[in-house]
Amino acid sequence: MKIVFGSWPIRFFASIPFHNFLALVNEAGEPVRELNGGARKADGTYNYQALHGPLTVVETDYSRRDPLYFPEFHIRPSSRFLTLFEGNAGESEERWADALAAARAIECMELRYSLLRRNSNSVAAALVRAMGLTLPRAACSRIRAPGGRCVLPPVTIGRETIVNGHALPDRPH
Repeated sequence: MKIVFGSWPIRFFASIPFHNFLALVNEAGEPVRELNGGARKADGTYNYQALHGPLTVVETDYSRRDPLYFPEFHIRPSSRFLTLFEGNAGESEERWADALAAARAIECMELRYSLLRRNSNSVAAALVRAMGLTLPRAACSRIRAPGGRCVLPPVTIGRETIVNGHALPDRPH
């Protein structure tokens, strides 16, 4: 299985900036699950043209498709991909679980979506780091991926605090 870093050009903004996301892909190259950061509308649906709202992280399970609530960018012909990790199913699922734990922690922070600072790109960057993987250089461009360089606050997963994919040493209480 593979974990890929995907980018999709945002047509609303002349396809200059990109929406970054992660996908777990099976051996046949088909998406199994996908993680997207973004904003949530008041009715709980994913906001495809977000300018404001609560920052959210959505996992799409391709076996139970519902694009209204769970976006699907892997299948779009204009999406681009870079492989972040390739391994057996257990290794891939373990890294994906780290990303999901970071996604839950981000949701608990109750952050506001910001077009230039806290957006899909900053979420994707935080999830990549939480998996202990390296963010692709192309994902850090201020024009192509605004917010990609912006580091979200440290993410606490269980008893560990994760900063840039590394657990901080335990501190005395």
